[in-house]
Amino acid sequence: LHEGSKDPKDIAITRAIIMVPSVLGDRRKADDPKAWDFLLDKDSKIGYIRLTNFSKTAAKEMRDAIEQLERDGVRGLIIDLRNNPGGLLKAAVEISDLFLTDGRIVSTKGRNHKEETYDAKPDGTLLLPVEKYPMAVLVNKYSASASEILSAALQDHKRAIVVGERTYGKGSVQNIIEMHEGSKSSALKLTTASYWRPNGKNIHRFPDSKDSDEWGVKPNDGFEVPMKDEERLEYMIYRSDRDIVRTKPKPAEGDKKDGKDKKPFVDRVLEKAVEHLKKEIDKAGAAAELPPRGNA
Repeated sequence: LHEGSKDPKDIAITRAIIMVPSVLGDRRKADDPKAWDFLLDKDSKIGYIRLTNFSKTAAKEMRDAIEQLERDGVRGLIIDLRNNPGGLLKAAVEISDLFLTDGRIVSTKGRNHKEETYDAKPDGTLLLPVEKYPMAVLVNKYSASASEILSAALQDHKRAIVVGERTYGKGSVQNIIEMHEGSKSSALKLTTASYWRPNGKNIHRFPDSKDSDEWGVKPNDGFEVPMKDEERLEYMIYRSDRDIVRTKPKPAEGDKKDGKDKKPFVDRVLEKAVEHLKKEIDKAGAAAELPPRGNA
């Protein structure tokens, strides 16, 4: 039964492997609902990419989206990692490497675990030079694991500012040990190490960790946006509602709360990031207009 319809409709479903994309935009293209428009602000040329998880295809999807934005003349980029639970370490490293030319991305350390390090490579870096393409990363208390690796790497290398709330603090490395002589009927998931960000600080929030301890990723100074659970829920409803493909625009009437007209949801985190990027883009434009040093 479709929204706005009175009669149900039979739909034949065929079993198949459905490839769910990891990279989404803010809104779908009007002429092609299957495709996303990654240009959030067409006047300021601010791009917006929402990464829902770090799947095995996430890095390629991210590169494709950014290359499309480059063709569209993008001047600033927002990466939204809110509610992203993480995924593959390999994907987190590859996506971080898209924006960094060198330096540490993440390392793993443990009591009986040999330290492993992952560094950025100069080849294949996008959105260069850095000063011409400011970036912002959006996080909240549900951004975890690989999301924290990416946001920490970009923050520590001063490639992007982080906006929103402190992240979850899920920075543990786990090994799967098969039981019952390899029968695969059961297994033990054992935590063997933890993730450490480029600045040498810990990502994982241990059971006895305090708010004053080092864990997770905090927003940059002046870019924290505290939220209550009610607003977080409103954001999730607002976000999922915008993703729905409709044949007709959603009617505005009847949108009530406690018998009163409900105000449209305002994404304060996104607004703060856009405001910052606009200022940085203006600065980059002004700097480009200055005459070379030594000239009258």
